Amino acid sequence: MNPSFDDTETVVRHHLQAFVEQQGLDAILDHYAADACFLSEGRAYCGKPAIREFFDVFIAGLPAQAIAQFTLRSLRVQGGLAYITWSAGPELPFGTDTFVVRQGRIVAQTFAMVAPLAH
Repeated sequence: MNPSFDDTETVVRHHLQAFVEQQGLDAILDHYAADACFLSEGRAYCGKPAIREFFDVFIAGLPAQAIAQFTLRSLRVQGGLAYITWSAGPELPFGTDTFVVRQGRIVAQTFAMVAPLAH
């Protein structure tokens, strides 16, 4: 079954909503397949326990108002592939993620962001 444009977009938007509304790690992870892989500059996180580890550290390390200042700058969807750009206030001016969605679940994701260096 190939996901339609709406299915991929819906999954990504629900995933972002869980993050922005601070619904908790379980709500964020609910959108991933059990064997999903999440790739960042630092490492690959494969499986929900490893992805949970990423989000636990990532969320704890965010600047105080970053989630409240999160802005989705763009969302492009082609079949089961979605690409987003975002910002989260002056301390996180640019981020990007790519999602691969199959059967209503994120099966792969890439992540990168720009954070100014502390002086």
